[in-house]
Amino acid sequence: MRKRDFENTDELLHLLERIAKESPTFQRIALYIEKNYLKVVFLTASEMAEQMGVSQGSVSRFFMTLGYHGYNDFLRNLQQVVSEQLTAPRRLAYSRERGRQQWNGLLDKEIQNILALDDILQEAASKKIIQILQSPAPLYLVSARMSATILPYIAYILKKMRENVFVATPGTMEWEQLELCQPTDINILVVSFPRYANELIRKCKELHQRGFSLQLVTDSRLSPLNRYADAAVFINVVTSSVFDSYSAPLTYFNLLLRETAAGIPGIQERLEAVEAMEERYHVYFTKRV
Repeated sequence: MRKRDFENTDELLHLLERIAKESPTFQRIALYIEKNYLKVVFLTASEMAEQMGVSQGSVSRFFMTLGYHGYNDFLRNLQQVVSEQLTAPRRLAYSRERGRQQWNGLLDKEIQNILALDDILQEAASKKIIQILQSPAPLYLVSARMSATILPYIAYILKKMRENVFVATPGTMEWEQLELCQPTDINILVVSFPRYANELIRKCKELHQRGFSLQLVTDSRLSPLNRYADAAVFINVVTSSVFDSYSAPLTYFNLLLRETAAGIPGIQERLEAVEAMEERYHVYFTKRV
């Protein structure tokens, strides 16, 4: 039976302490993870086995004994827990240590994350987000720091499809005055991936306490934003590089916005009007013959 995921490094160390007693090989693996768990985030199962001088089969049995489906299953749990400790300098140091061999592993993780999106789009939380994106009520897209770089992409597409779309990030008027709105009059979509910004956590806590309904897109149920959301979508991001990769979240929003467009009344006429305006003002380059 699958054991409960560990939620912090103390719980991880407790698991390692317990399993280390089962065999000398398991003790060797447990000790390596204890001393190098931040480095492990960047390793494949074969690389980890090679560094410890054990077989890849031993590594697989170790994690299955812990209750995981395999090494990659454990790795997802580990990435979620230690993401805040993976500062840019640490990531750069580990990436340099591994060299160019890391790229194939990163691409494999990206592909796995993107393939998982089909099931995620069928979840009730995704359906709820589509509903608020289609709603005529004012929509506030809320985020901070690196996660906020996704918002202009979402807002640009939405503003072509509908009105009353606002981006609220720290330092903007929308961020400062968001609490002045009536909770029942607006919709809020929060986007947050590691490393989670404290200013965003505080903002979501305040909004939640004031009765606002928050829809959340994040990476893990362990996200500190999850407790303030009425519905949440969880999308894995690749953290084993110098900076997090948002390929999967951006693909998710691209697919989500396509679903959104299909349910907005008068969308065809609006898009045609936008296209005509852009042609009138020569927004895009056109090769003239």
